[in-house]
Amino acid sequence: MPDLYDVAVVGRGLIGAAAARHLAESGIKVVLIGPDEPFDRRASSGPFCSHPDEGRITRVAGRTAIWSQLAARSIERYPDIAARSGISFHNPCGLVTSSPKATEWIKNSEIAGGNARASEVQWVLEKTGISLDNGHPVLYEGEPAGYINPRRLVEAQTALAKTAGATIVNHPASSRKKTRSGYEVIGKWGSCGARRMLLTTGAFGSELLTHALDLRRMQRTTVTAEIPFDPALPSLICVDPPDERLDEIYWVPPLQYRDGRVALKIGGSLRNSVPVSQKELTKWFQGDGDPTEVDALKNSLMSLLPNVQIESWAQKPCVVTNTASDHPYIGWVEEGVAAAIGGCGSAAKSSDEIGRLASTLFRSEGWSDALSTSHFEPVFA
Repeated sequence: MPDLYDVAVVGRGLIGAAAARHLAESGIKVVLIGPDEPFDRRASSGPFCSHPDEGRITRVAGRTAIWSQLAARSIERYPDIAARSGISFHNPCGLVTSSPKATEWIKNSEIAGGNARASEVQWVLEKTGISLDNGHPVLYEGEPAGYINPRRLVEAQTALAKTAGATIVNHPASSRKKTRSGYEVIGKWGSCGARRMLLTTGAFGSELLTHALDLRRMQRTTVTAEIPFDPALPSLICVDPPDERLDEIYWVPPLQYRDGRVALKIGGSLRNSVPVSQKELTKWFQGDGDPTEVDALKNSLMSLLPNVQIESWAQKPCVVTNTASDHPYIGWVEEGVAAAIGGCGSAAKSSDEIGRLASTLFRSEGWSDALSTSHFEPVFA
């Protein structure tokens, strides 16, 4: 085998790239392993990743105080990451949330130093054109809430990790085996050795675990609607949206996608949806998503923005990886192997802090944070 690394980070997405940066910048010899985005997902056999996208919501007002703190810590470092990498990825356009738990989310925001405040349906309509009628309390969160470009955030983190000395392997790992000095990570590209490993493989990578984690892989579909750019339109989260087949929706306001369209992206979750296996996800990512969910998302968007003219629609599949605790798993899963897995639909904006916390597992001082490890303890299936 070639050089022995201190840590092999397997999974080159949002959390993995962040962890590799923090490890490399702390002087640890690290290799970051994971494939590039597939050129054609329909022809790819995976593994697939969640960051090939142009917009993910950023907010401090989270559904738990833990998520709010993870987000606030990450967002505080956005300007530094962007400045040092030369890659911009954050648009602080604000956020409107309509939820029966809006008051609780505001309290979580306050704990983390955020600025979320109670608002009114009429104010939202006048300022943004969004027509909310589900009867739930409303909150508004100004900047830095808005959205990030996850592709560009991964690019920025990877560039900084490489500058700090990390080695990047742009291919997937298919297996690993124990060696006298640690582990050998193996793929079609060859192999590399590392004393310890960090798995940041999201909904995939179960073949790299000796014992399966309790992960609930939820199939989701996103829809993009081609509409004019509107600087007044914020990001949105809406519980109990207009179409009753959905229990919650979110959107990211209009921005330019790789196909040249300026479009709003809307996603959500169908009521009573059930987890699927990792094996089922490959076929899912090769397809067009769930037509029922597509129809429900379109209906909800047209009800919430009744005056908007939509030029075209597009759709694609995605996945949310939930955990038993509703917080990411960050911890040791066996001797020499740690995991930072399970975004629960909230990790994109918080990925830098999740990666930083995971990196502390490999430092001589270990975990030394006000947030207890008990919040993130991995749970096995």
